[in-house]
Amino acid sequence: MPANNRSSRKSDAAGAVARELDQLKKKVKELALRLEREAKARELATRLAAEAKKAREQLTREIKTLREQGGKMASELMSAITDANKRKRTVEEARGKIAALRAELGRKTADLKHKSEELRKLAGESAHRAAVIIGGASPEPAQSSAGSRPSEPGPEDHPSDNPTPT
Repeated sequence: MPANNRSSRKSDAAGAVARELDQLKKKVKELALRLEREAKARELATRLAAEAKKAREQLTREIKTLREQGGKMASELMSAITDANKRKRTVEEARGKIAALRAELGRKTADLKHKSEELRKLAGESAHRAAVIIGGASPEPAQSSAGSRPSEPGPEDHPSDNPTPT
């Protein structure tokens, strides 16, 4: 049985080698699939990293643009506020000047009224004097003839009318 034993060992060894070969083939297939999956995963990760980088750069540009626009808008707002404050101060100054001018107008109007009254009185007195001068040296109606002297000298009483002795 030694010959039988040899063939049986050979077939056992060949079967073991075949099994081991099958296991190795199976292991190679698994490793090849795993390697392929990992390569695809790396490729996907690389693509995602590139897209993330692009997105980050785009976002950075947009943020920069928005920051610039925000700065411009802030300066415009400050300018508008400053302009509004200047206009407000100008309006307040104008109102103050108007009030001062009104007060001055009121004072000048009162002064003008007072001067107009004085002129009216003076005009009345001048008219009365003119009437006295034109009418002659007649006594004024308000004065009595006894012990009164004329309020104004007549034209005949004027010192420049009397000749001076030479």
